[in-house]
Formats: sequence, C-alpha cells, structure tokens
Amino acid sequence: RMPRGRSNIPSSSTSHIKEDSSPGDVLSPAGSEESATMDRKKATHLRCERQRREAINNGYSELKELLPPSMTAMGCKTTNAAILFRAYDYMKQLESENDTADKDLGQLQSQVSALRMIAQQYETMTADAPLTSNASPQAKMLQVLLEDCFTTFAEDVDPSSYEAITRTLLQWTETLENDVQNTVAKMTAVPFKKPRR
Repeated sequence: RMPRGRSNIPSSSTSHIKEDSSPGDVLSPAGSEESATMDRKKATHLRCERQRREAINNGYSELKELLPPSMTAMGCKTTNAAILFRAYDYMKQLESENDTADKDLGQLQSQVSALRMIAQQYETMTADAPLTSNASPQAKMLQVLLEDCFTTFAEDVDPSSYEAITRTLLQWTETLENDVQNTVAKMTAVPFKKPRR
C-alpha cells in the first residue's frame, strides 16, 4: 500500500518534466510585443531602403535623358557609372562652349560700340559742317556722296551679331559701287543741287 499523499508517478519523472519546461515554450505578453516591434522596424527599414534605391535609379534615368545622343553609347547597356562619367564630360563641354560664347559676345559688343561711335561722329561732323550755299562744289559733292553711302550703310549693315555684320558688310561693299555711280550721276547734274530726301 502506498502511503497517503504520495503520487503514483515516480519522483524522477516529475523532476524531469520540470527541467524540460522553459519560458520560451509559451510567449509572455512582453515577449510578443518586443517581437512585433522588431518586425515593424524591419519592415520600415526595408521600405525606406527600397524607396532610396528607387530614387537613385530615377535620378540616373533623368540624368541619362538630359545627355545628348552623341554622349550615349549605342547598342549596349549603360551603367550608372558610365552615365556619371558622360554627364561630367558633357558639363565640361558646355562650360567650354559657354566660355567661347562669352568671348564672342565681348568681341561683338566691342564692334557694335565701334560702329555706333563711327555713326555718332559722322552725325556730329555733318551737324557741325552743314551744306551751305557758300561751300565749294567739291565739298557739296563729297558731302552728298558720304551721306548717300552712310544711308545705305545704316540700312544694309546688320549689327545684331558678328556673323550678321560680316555677311551684310560684305554685301554692302559689293553694292557700294552701284550706289556711288548713282550718287555721282546726281552730283554731275548741271546746275548741281543736293538731292532731296
């Protein structure tokens, strides 16, 4: 007969069950919250990392679109590193072209200023020495010739750009001979009279 109060299960078996059980077998509320927090942090990190990669890839795509066709390789995949190198080369090319354009602009502005100064001096000269009846026939003829030449010069020469000045000045000099001949025909009329405008 077994004494009262004792179990039928051997003591060794009871101690074995107690040793095998651990707190990890059943999650406590605190452990469950900690695991959920870690999962949320991981998901947030992955989302931020994905957005960062997408932003970088979009930036490379936009940069590639800004490059001219001459700066992109045809028939092969363009890497991000290649896009950066080509963008750098393109920026250097643009800087060089900008410097050249600034120099050309400075030269054009100087030429325009010189042309304006010549025109102003001529206008001042003609204002200071008006054609009078006391002037000699040679002076009258020269003044008419200069006025006709300056009139066609002002009408035909385009000072808007260096190329325009060069082109229209050459064209003006080619037609100048005919203009001078017409003016000389007016001057040789007898009696000499200044043509009316």
